[in-house]
Amino acid sequence: TPTLQKKDSCRLYKVSQLRSSDPGSSGRQFCRKTVSAEAEQEDIEVQYLNGSSANGCMHPCGAGSVPMGNVEFSIGAGAGIEYEVSADMCLGNCATVKAGLLQTVSCSAVLPGSEKVSKIGNTKLCCVTEVCPSTTTATTASAIGQNFKCEDGQGPAFASYRHTGDNSFEACAALCDEDSECKSFDFTEANSSHPELLSLTPTLQKKDSCRLYKVSQLRSSDPGSSGRQFCRRKWLHASLRRWV
Repeated sequence: TPTLQKKDSCRLYKVSQLRSSDPGSSGRQFCRKTVSAEAEQEDIEVQYLNGSSANGCMHPCGAGSVPMGNVEFSIGAGAGIEYEVSADMCLGNCATVKAGLLQTVSCSAVLPGSEKVSKIGNTKLCCVTEVCPSTTTATTASAIGQNFKCEDGQGPAFASYRHTGDNSFEACAALCDEDSECKSFDFTEANSSHPELLSLTPTLQKKDSCRLYKVSQLRSSDPGSSGRQFCRRKWLHASLRRWV
């Protein structure tokens, strides 16, 4: 029913954001529904990572990512994130908080002592940060280093199954060492990334300084412009003294 005088003294919205505090020439008032504290809390989704009731490091020192279901949070990335990855720090207890339409809650309210370390869309990752014991870190890194043999080069093209922003041998080796499917990895100390559009969380800068493989073949001895190192497990299993 086309008309030149559609009445609009009253206008309804499906959102609660105020566009402007200017009432305009007609002196408008903007009104939003009030919601009880209980309803606001129900609008927020909180999920704790497995094992988050324990104290101490639950992820490798200097870890650049934390997997949560099908989503991998890049530590230090996302809107409003001030936390920076450090080789001297590790992440302990963690929880994800998905903001509701009406409000969100602070990390400390969900997980006491935690801070916001990553964010994807309206979901943030809250973790308690821990200082890595220097002796433990050195011993662990040395032990892990004995499990791999490295050389200049890169893994097979399009064969990596996990990418993270971990840009040190110790952090990348730790990820591979704790994954029974990982037989090799390549890494660079540079901050490397690539576009990843066909995923649940499309991005133009998917961090890939560390790449894990389920095979042990070297694609090329060329380290590329980022100077990659390719490392494969020395032993298929601790009880089997043979090369992979």
